[in-house]
Amino acid sequence: MSLYKNIIALFLLAITLCSSAGNSFVYMAGDTSKKLFYGSNNELYSPDKSSLLYFQKGNIFFTGSNDDRTNIFLLTSSMNFNSDNLEVVYERDNHNPTYSFKGNKFYLGKNESEEFMSKNELIHVQRAKKWLAFYASYNDSLLAFYAADSLPSSAAIMVAYTLVRKLNLETRLTVKQNALPFDDAPFATIKPVIGNTTASEWIWDGKLLRPRWNVDQRLVWTFDGQTAKPMYGNNVYDQYSWDGENFKPIWRSDNTREWSWDGNRLQPVWGNDWASQYIIENDIVKPWSGVHPEREWKMEGKIPIPVLILILSGIARPY
Repeated sequence: MSLYKNIIALFLLAITLCSSAGNSFVYMAGDTSKKLFYGSNNELYSPDKSSLLYFQKGNIFFTGSNDDRTNIFLLTSSMNFNSDNLEVVYERDNHNPTYSFKGNKFYLGKNESEEFMSKNELIHVQRAKKWLAFYASYNDSLLAFYAADSLPSSAAIMVAYTLVRKLNLETRLTVKQNALPFDDAPFATIKPVIGNTTASEWIWDGKLLRPRWNVDQRLVWTFDGQTAKPMYGNNVYDQYSWDGENFKPIWRSDNTREWSWDGNRLQPVWGNDWASQYIIENDIVKPWSGVHPEREWKMEGKIPIPVLILILSGIARPY
């Protein structure tokens, strides 16, 4: 365990001295006044202890206080969070497993390949003395902890599921997988291969996209890994979301401004013009059809896919 985690362990261990075994709060990391649940055996209550939110019976999690079929919330193939086998989690009315778990790790989807395990791990759980800690696997940050040593395995599954949903860990994992260029480069540029290359050249510094040779700040865009928007102005219709595959307006439905990325081809959702479907070959971004050199771009450095979309679509303008 790292020095950082040892320090956290000592801090949390002090908290556990005030907690009864088998009955304790699940705290959110960073602020012990923020509680996720109150746990008591196989039951999870609201932070003020007033409402029973979930309880486990067999391989089913129910909402509320009775086990009516209408109260089924999650179904699992096992309640052993530390199972040696990959176990699956079904959400109500979903015939395909949404999540899976094995060896105190919680995954997106179900696939037993080693590549899946490393790519889709959302949460890992570690026990140290009198506390149980839940960490985000994409950056090893502490998310929550149970301040006692007796949280049932079934309750740990529900805590992991709730943290994934509450903290939108699926999107954060996707953003991590599509690493931003400033992880390993100070800046990147892109310009047309032919034509007015100077006027249409862009520079990306890891946070801001701006025309390289135009100092007008109204032309600058920001991208934080999830949201792209102009740096100045408050027009909500100019804000776009990115989930790792889809780029689209946040505050309006306009499929003419939606783009998708399948890991190989970048293209508008609306229309079937091959000249607007792009591929990336080394440092060249070009139409998939291969017959439009006037639409080819040359990159120096790495530029995130949604930033490329801003440029290729013309949503971001250099002058």
